[in-house]
Amino acid sequence: MYASKVWAWILSALIGYMFGSISGSITVSRFFYKDDIRNHGSGNAGTTNMLRTYGLKKAAMTIIIDFAKTLAAVAVGRLLLGDFAIVACGVGVTIGHAYPIYYNFKGGKAAACSAACMLALDWRIFLLEAVIFFGFAFSTRIVSISTIIVALSFPFVTWFFYRGVMGTALGTAYMFFAVYVCIFIIYLHRSNIKRLMNGTESRFGKKGK
Repeated sequence: MYASKVWAWILSALIGYMFGSISGSITVSRFFYKDDIRNHGSGNAGTTNMLRTYGLKKAAMTIIIDFAKTLAAVAVGRLLLGDFAIVACGVGVTIGHAYPIYYNFKGGKAAACSAACMLALDWRIFLLEAVIFFGFAFSTRIVSISTIIVALSFPFVTWFFYRGVMGTALGTAYMFFAVYVCIFIIYLHRSNIKRLMNGTESRFGKKGK
C-alpha cells in the first residue's frame, strides 16, 4: 500500500473522479430514449428526476450504475491506499458525479454516490442512514429533506461507529470524509433548501412517463 505517498492519494482521487463522471441517469436516458435527462423536469441528472420522468425501472438502473461506479472506484483505490481509499476515491467520485468531465461538468447532486460511499465505508453506517432516509422520505414525501438529514447525520453516525479510533490517522480520515460529504451534499442542495424555506419544494408521488 502507498497511503503515505502523496501521488497515491492524487491518483486515487483522479480515479474516483473519472469513475464518478460516468452518469447513470444520462447514460440510461441516452441509451433507451436517445435523450438527455437534463432536458426534463428539474434539469438535474439524478435518480429522483429519472423516477419522475421515466419511471421506477429506469430510476433503479440509474442507482445501480451510480452504486457500481462508486464501489468500483473504491475497489481500485484500495490497491493503492488500503482502508484510506474511501476518502480519496469518495471525494473524487462525488465531485465527478456533480461536475462530470464527460458531460460539460453538469451532473447530479451526488446523493446515490454518497450512499454508495457509506456502504463502502461501513455497512452499519449505510443501513442506519438508509433507515433515516426512508423514514423521513415516507413521512414527508420530500426526497431533498431526507437527503439533507442523512448528510447532516453522517458525521455523527461515523463518529459513533468509529469513536474508538478517533485520534488515529484512519479515524481522522473517516471523520474528514463524513464532514466533507455533509458540506458538499448541502451545497449541492442549496436550491432545494431555498424551495423548502419558501414552501415550494416538490413532494414525491408524481408519476413518471
